[in-house]
Amino acid sequence: MASTSSSSTTPRYAITAVDKQRSALDKLLKDPQKPAFIPTPPQDKTIRPAREMMKNVQGSSAGAGSGEFHVYKASRRREYERIKLIEETAQKETDTAEFERKRKEAEALAESKTAKNRAKRQKKKERAKGKGESNNNKSTSEAPLKKRRLVNGQELVFRKPGEGSDSEGDEEVGPQAPVEEKETVAPLEGPEIVDTAPRIVFHDDD
Repeated sequence: MASTSSSSTTPRYAITAVDKQRSALDKLLKDPQKPAFIPTPPQDKTIRPAREMMKNVQGSSAGAGSGEFHVYKASRRREYERIKLIEETAQKETDTAEFERKRKEAEALAESKTAKNRAKRQKKKERAKGKGESNNNKSTSEAPLKKRRLVNGQELVFRKPGEGSDSEGDEEVGPQAPVEEKETVAPLEGPEIVDTAPRIVFHDDD
């Protein structure tokens, strides 16, 4: 029974990367208080620098059959590693320079396209603005003149109190009531009337 229970708990299919990640997350979230292990980033490969002066340079046949052959093999291995590291560093610098060059070219191309589109938008905006101003001027020039009210043959201009201009100083502020004019009756001209009625004259006796 123990064998059957142990076999039932084990999965019967190949574990994928998703399953591994899920199990790692479940294990991490099982105890939230436990600090998570963060691995250190990989460091660049370093080797022991070469000696400034080699007093005794051994060849491939110098150490053959002697006890110094392993010394020759170790020095040759270190030299090969140093040359390989130099080549990898040079290749990495070349790839980085190529990537930076392509990135700058892409940025310059995108900037040129953006500047071109910006210039088009600005030109279109200025054209639309000029067209709108011309339409406003045209509509203003073709606007019908406003009719003004005439009172006693004089033109009235409605303005706010305290508002005035030098060129229109002779205009009145607001409507005014018509002024009643008194009619003067001229005497009728005609022949003079002569009084021909008899008159009584009294004389006093002295």
